[in-house]
Amino acid sequence: MTGPRVLAVMGSGETAPTMVKVHRALFERFPAADGPAVLLDTPYGFQANADELTRRTVAYFAESVGRAVGVVSLRRPGPLDGLATEQLRLELRRARLVYAGPGSPTYALRVWAGTPVPTELATKLTDGPGCVLFSSAAALTLGVVTVPVYEVYKVGEDPLWRPGLDLTRLTGLSVAVVPHYDNAEGGTHDTRFCYLGASRLAALEETLPDGAFILGVDEHTAAVFDLDLGEMTVAGRGVVTVRAGGSSTVFTSGSTTPT
Repeated sequence: MTGPRVLAVMGSGETAPTMVKVHRALFERFPAADGPAVLLDTPYGFQANADELTRRTVAYFAESVGRAVGVVSLRRPGPLDGLATEQLRLELRRARLVYAGPGSPTYALRVWAGTPVPTELATKLTDGPGCVLFSSAAALTLGVVTVPVYEVYKVGEDPLWRPGLDLTRLTGLSVAVVPHYDNAEGGTHDTRFCYLGASRLAALEETLPDGAFILGVDEHTAAVFDLDLGEMTVAGRGVVTVRAGGSSTVFTSGSTTPT
């Protein structure tokens, strides 16, 4: 294995001024001379403004972070032919840093199923060097299970875990990643814990797989896992919360802890 190997989990703010410093620190570990950084556009691929989101994201990294970011586009579910499959595999393999952000976690997982994406992301973190930088909806996909946010919050489905990529197992942890952990958009109703609220999070917690716990990442905050050093560093303006059995341990920005 050749490092560095980094899994970076952002709660939100992926293209906000608040996260520029965090992005720059990650990019410094993976210089452009060593390989490209790419945006994987799947999580928002179903949205009518997908092209605009891509343009804005690429511009943010170029103008605010000072790094050119290419685009690996995979927006629709369905089988890929052999040529498209190989092209996708090569683009992800060449990349030193793969970024994905807002949209729908369940849509992303459905599109990625049966493609090289899960394997290539895992290989990047096992063999290195490489960084998987996922925020918001994409961050939800990283755990052993994921929250179907839109389905619960917007459609009214009963809270139920869905299988995730389980890339977090490579840190030695079995977790359900919950970004937007401190969300307060609801005003008159509880939208903490990625729009679940306290009661639905508590109900879901009781059905976690054995040995798993909740990793909550506040908005405009990142949990950065260095897989070579076996430690997590918190960056940004909020905190990272480890919640198990209803009890929470908080890790403040700037802190580093063994995993």
